[in-house]
Amino acid sequence: MRYVTALLANLCILMVLAPGVNAHTQQDLDAKTFIDIATRTTILEIKTAKLALLKSDSNAIKAYAEHMLSEQQAVLNGLQGLAQATQVAAANVAPDEMQLNAGGVAPWLEGEKFNQAYSKRRLQERKKLVALMRKGLESSDAQVRSYAQAALPITLQQLYLAQQLPATQL
Repeated sequence: MRYVTALLANLCILMVLAPGVNAHTQQDLDAKTFIDIATRTTILEIKTAKLALLKSDSNAIKAYAEHMLSEQQAVLNGLQGLAQATQVAAANVAPDEMQLNAGGVAPWLEGEKFNQAYSKRRLQERKKLVALMRKGLESSDAQVRSYAQAALPITLQQLYLAQQLPATQL
């Protein structure tokens, strides 16, 4: 029940605050842009989760990383299906090591420093993804809207889980 209450509280906060997140970009989010951003984010999440399994000394972070690995592969499959349905060729958007480093998850970090960097960045990325899904709900492309509508609850759950990571509670 506590989980549901917290999830609903996050949803209410996002409903109030999120419309202003991207208010400065009133242009429509086309399918290609949506797919490219979501795919890049998903692949980055998969890579950082694998890194967390190797580098973290926290059971909570490793459990989160395992959870994200299983969910993000399904998300990637869904995005590939959306790309096919909208006849959009997804660009090669796989992040390289430089992007991982810029994402605050430097492979050379160890222990608590890694945990803090990973937790902080996952929280930031989940917030960005929630904003992307909300923007997707406003797209003129019906398939993007449909995908975003189905993905938003999962994305909100992932945001909640990222908020619960030990290093984000400091």
